Amino acid sequence: MEISAYSPFWLIVVFYLLSGIWEVGRLLRPQGFSKQWADRLPFVAFGLHSLFLLYLASRVENIPVTNLFESVVFLTWCVVAVFNGVEYLYGVPSLGAFLFPLVTVLGFWVLSLGDNLLSAPSNLSKFWLIAHTIPLFMGYAALTLTFVLSLMYLTQQRQLKHKFFGPLLLGLPSLESLDRLMWKTLSFGFPLLTLGLVFGIFWVKYSNILGPQWYMDPKVVMGTVTWLVYAALLHLRIGVTMHGSRVALLNIAGFTLVLFTFLGTFFLGAQHGYKKVSKEDTMIIKGIKE
Repeated sequence: MEISAYSPFWLIVVFYLLSGIWEVGRLLRPQGFSKQWADRLPFVAFGLHSLFLLYLASRVENIPVTNLFESVVFLTWCVVAVFNGVEYLYGVPSLGAFLFPLVTVLGFWVLSLGDNLLSAPSNLSKFWLIAHTIPLFMGYAALTLTFVLSLMYLTQQRQLKHKFFGPLLLGLPSLESLDRLMWKTLSFGFPLLTLGLVFGIFWVKYSNILGPQWYMDPKVVMGTVTWLVYAALLHLRIGVTMHGSRVALLNIAGFTLVLFTFLGTFFLGAQHGYKKVSKEDTMIIKGIKE
């Protein structure tokens, strides 16, 4: 991995780590961690993240998803952007305490890959890439928030069940509020996921990038399975009016499919997933001339 290009992301991840530590501290010991810093650290982290994303986009002159590193940078930015929207609209207490550790783990994980650059195919149409990627990544981000809210729901439910009347119980929203927000983020994320998949189908049919058996590609298969799981979950929520811990557990199961669809399918040989490239190809991607 090119240190001069990607090293600023270390600083961004450290700010997200500090944000997570401060948010958890605010949740468990509110008197020891000021709200002012709890607001400032995520603001600085997201600002630096946004600038770094613009830098990556200027390098590739497209949506920065040309390799796995860029895709994780973009996905985590979408997650924090949706988080900021939810915070602005609903002011969810302690949401950052559960979200920022997840963002930090994803950031450190992709940085740990070092020079093992995994790149997408070079023949990606700009229009279809944008139309496919933006709604899909924003849908993934909203479903990530659904997952985090589900963890918060199960945590709060456990506090109430065992009568743990401590700072964790007082710092989390009510079960009713969390249940409503799970529904709202799921209702926001699923249409975006659908739109991204539809544009993806048009893309592969238009470009023939995956060949005549495009529907057998592991990423296509897992994307379809993920969509079906969330469609069934929405049906259960609307038609059967399912609420509570069962929905939270299904949301968590659905998120594991999201992670596998996004990160895991290239191990199965997905043709439009991320693949290891040769040293020569890596130098071309980075724009380095010998």
